[in-house]
Amino acid sequence: MAPLETPTHAGPAMARLRRVSMVARFLCFAAATLMALGAVWLWRDPELLAAYVRGTIGLSVPVGPPSERGYWIALAIGLVPAGLFVAAMLRLAGLFGRFGRGQVLEEENAQRLTRIGWLLTAMGVATPLSRMLQSVALTFDNPPGQRHLAVTLDPGMFGALAAGAALVAFGLVLKEAVRLADENQSFV
Repeated sequence: MAPLETPTHAGPAMARLRRVSMVARFLCFAAATLMALGAVWLWRDPELLAAYVRGTIGLSVPVGPPSERGYWIALAIGLVPAGLFVAAMLRLAGLFGRFGRGQVLEEENAQRLTRIGWLLTAMGVATPLSRMLQSVALTFDNPPGQRHLAVTLDPGMFGALAAGAALVAFGLVLKEAVRLADENQSFV
């Protein structure tokens, strides 16, 4: 579908849409960048990593320095939910870019919004699984009896699932709204 024609009186509205879209796009890029930098910073700082292992992964027993193999496997596993978040934010930035260009009520936007929702839903599912696998990876080179499996659930994971489900639903509703707008336009 081609972008809807913008009436001449929509100049100030279009300017506001561009400004809001630009700010939202910047915030999406900032969130993606902070996630990427945070992941690198976390795994390079032994004190932060120890706090992450205790608080986020849920290994409450004292854990010595992980083996090199355990460290790299846990890092790789942790990059899965972080990568899903970064991908969702980059796609969301792209969607706001389309809005800023006046491409608002388009089926492509509905599809993009649905994909973003699925990425956030996948992140919500991957987060507890990755933490569980990280607990195993960080302790599997420990002596017998000192290996651990920790399972943690947190509100952020449920928030990601809820946000993802809401965006998927909104994307589907937007797709139908675009279809109805096209039908109504063809009757005029």
